[in-house]
Amino acid sequence: MFPFPPLDCHAHVAPDVTAAQTRTLNGAQVFAMTRSIDEFDAAIDNPQSGLLWGVGTHPGVPGALAQWSEQRFLVAARRSILIGEVGLDRRGDSAHQADILASILRTAPAALISVHSTGRAKQVVDLVEKHPHPGVILHWFTGDRDDAARAAKVGCYFSINAAMSDEQMTALPLDRILPETDFPASRSRTRARTPGDTAALERTVARLAREDVSQVRQRWYGNLGALCEHAGVRDDLPLTLRDLVDRASQSPSS
Repeated sequence: MFPFPPLDCHAHVAPDVTAAQTRTLNGAQVFAMTRSIDEFDAAIDNPQSGLLWGVGTHPGVPGALAQWSEQRFLVAARRSILIGEVGLDRRGDSAHQADILASILRTAPAALISVHSTGRAKQVVDLVEKHPHPGVILHWFTGDRDDAARAAKVGCYFSINAAMSDEQMTALPLDRILPETDFPASRSRTRARTPGDTAALERTVARLAREDVSQVRQRWYGNLGALCEHAGVRDDLPLTLRDLVDRASQSPSS
């Protein structure tokens, strides 16, 4: 039995998920992203064990962009230490998306921020360099090695999934990597049957790092703990998750 439950730092969960449904996730700790502020407002009033809700404005969802309001975002952001899904997407008006992301990076309180960059990775890194925030996690990052190096230099972390290639994964610093499923997107490629189902990713990373799966899982919690300390949110984590990241940081790797 693993000493740490599965960790999923980017997934999508229905705002009306029930306690019976979350019990099927085998104790997984899941960062549950929303696509709009409306969706977040519905989700945050449905606290569920193991889920940390994020306030999002998905750049590829026109309706989410249309309802954007900096004032409303800041009100919502005070209710969670997680922001996501936000960022830039190859679909739609890049200038409008960039204005929103820049506003989020400039005004967000202490938080973890899961950032989408599909088709616009370089532009996302440009914005993070211009408006650095200590809690940025680049979700499913597919920029090149130069982009990854620039992002790492300004303190970004990276969430990866089993749909990514070995080359994409190994371009990222091992101590900045976090796991994700992006459930339910690309289930045939990520092989994630539920949020928190990172088994395929764990096997891939264990092979690449030449480690046991248990060591990989512990490192992920340790990486998350380091990020939370850097972002100033460690003390605000849900108690179970805080205990896990603390234990991972204090325990020697087996």
